[in-house]
Amino acid sequence: MLTPVEKELAAPGPDPRARFEGLVRQYGRLISGVVRRVAGRSGDHVREDVEQKVLVALWRQIENEQTIDHPSSYIYRIAIRETVRMMRQETSRGQEPLEEEGPGMLPDPREDPYDSTARAEQRRQIESSLAELAEERQRAVRAHLAGFDVQEIMKMYGWPYQKARNLIARGMVDLRQALGRRGIHG
Repeated sequence: MLTPVEKELAAPGPDPRARFEGLVRQYGRLISGVVRRVAGRSGDHVREDVEQKVLVALWRQIENEQTIDHPSSYIYRIAIRETVRMMRQETSRGQEPLEEEGPGMLPDPREDPYDSTARAEQRRQIESSLAELAEERQRAVRAHLAGFDVQEIMKMYGWPYQKARNLIARGMVDLRQALGRRGIHG
């Protein structure tokens, strides 16, 4: 059930700027909280970039006079998706060898080498755990971890709703168990 303020902000109106500013005022802290929760400490340096991407996506939706039925859910999903995308970009950059970056390039002195090593090891553990899953469960879990919802995963792979939902749920259980066997809990 939407609150009166949410109903007003969700519906297209005569002043898109006021609608946008109202949503930002009401849900700005939600965006920051999602980024912190999804990215952890390593996401502090990308927080502003992710927030900017979320706000741009929100503005586009409003500018196109689209109704946002559940603003908090919509903004939450965008924030998760953009955080995951940004963290993937960051980790893929971290995996490139220095030789490919060009002669004389040095690593970023602001990056803690221990954190970088820990993140790389964590990625290896997650990838190894994902590799243990059955193929369809692995595809469903990868898409889920990338921030796609059940409806989007259904469309991506041509699965019926029940199959997509079950593959995600069972795949996540399998992933947690595989990570648990490697001593990673939580």
